[in-house]
Amino acid sequence: MTYPKGYGGGGGGGGRTSDEIEHMIGRRTENMRGIFIIGFILCWAATAGGVYVGVTVYPWAYPLPSGLYALSVLTVIESLGFFWIMKISRERLGLLNFEGK
Repeated sequence: MTYPKGYGGGGGGGGRTSDEIEHMIGRRTENMRGIFIIGFILCWAATAGGVYVGVTVYPWAYPLPSGLYALSVLTVIESLGFFWIMKISRERLGLLNFEGK
């Protein structure tokens, strides 16, 4: 893997600290929990708003039982996605650990 100048592990520079790697690649996903939660809330609000509009504006095409079913199924799908994102963002990859631990 090739790194930008000054971040390589070869030569006399030795290993890099996690702070240097974080500076190189940007903000770590472990620190973005709030953004993920806000994103999930906004996603669910958009889904609920779409179901509400469908049920109130087009009741002949989108009756209430169908809307509630769609909302419940989409909520489950969005929750599984949110769970997956939170799980992946908390994993520590040995690939990025340059300190030999």
